[in-house]
Amino acid sequence: MSSNIKTAGGIVIKNEKILFIYKNGKWDLPKGRLEKGKNSRETSIIEISEETGLDKSELKIIKKLIPTYYHKKSGEKIIIKKTYWYLIEFIGSANTPLIPDLNENITECKWFSKNELFNVLEQSHERIRYLIEFFLNMPFYKEYINNIK
Repeated sequence: MSSNIKTAGGIVIKNEKILFIYKNGKWDLPKGRLEKGKNSRETSIIEISEETGLDKSELKIIKKLIPTYYHKKSGEKIIIKKTYWYLIEFIGSANTPLIPDLNENITECKWFSKNELFNVLEQSHERIRYLIEFFLNMPFYKEYINNIK
């Protein structure tokens, strides 16, 4: 017997940095469960805003990315969690304070440069490492970086 959970979130970028949240002892990307009546695009923006304190109006979806899957056994039940991911640009000020959602066990939100990612990804879930590696190797990312320099 299995149960499906759908969530949505994003790789949030600002200039050359990527936003991570520190939750339950791991660096992660902001995401949350799809609520009834909301689609994955709306959910990704809502959850990023709730988990980091960034204003929804300053989060701009640039591109849909690949989904990730997570399988977890709970007793006799297998839970399959599918996460829809989006590339999202934060268009607000780089000085905007980040406010971790302590109710979600998020203790820190932080922007990291590409050079800092090795240590961050060592403390992340495997699916997050895969997603970030996929993103950093996209032609779009290289084009984005060239355009902001």
